[in-house]
Amino acid sequence: MSLSKQSRESLLDAILSITDNFGKQENAVVTDLYFQVDKRSGVITIFDDDDRELAKANIAEWDASVQEHTPSKTEKTLRTELLQMQKVGLFDKMNILKPYSCTLVDENKESIVDLLYIDDETLILDTELLKGLDQEMDEFLKYLLEE
Repeated sequence: MSLSKQSRESLLDAILSITDNFGKQENAVVTDLYFQVDKRSGVITIFDDDDRELAKANIAEWDASVQEHTPSKTEKTLRTELLQMQKVGLFDKMNILKPYSCTLVDENKESIVDLLYIDDETLILDTELLKGLDQEMDEFLKYLLEE
């Protein structure tokens, strides 16, 4: 499910308010960003490590009265949007400790999934990229043992 232009701009504005705020700080203190979606209203709230609210955005597509959405659809859409923001360098402006992650959390602030991991030296591979790796490794090992 892709976001409408209005929802995308709302999410971008929320992220920009965070990057602007952390871009001005001299001392990096936050190490992770937590994204929580209210399934009833479609509002996404972004928190820091100390559960302080940093920003909010209204995502019309995630409003329960409009459409039933699943956590996997929310995860995929949010990850896509965050990756696009990372590609244009939006997160480079943030003065926070690296590595840090953007994590989707539930209503109890329990981690559901890491959406984006930002580090200068580490690359986290997506599960889509790793599909079939076990089978390929088994075939490779079998080939080595036959020789």
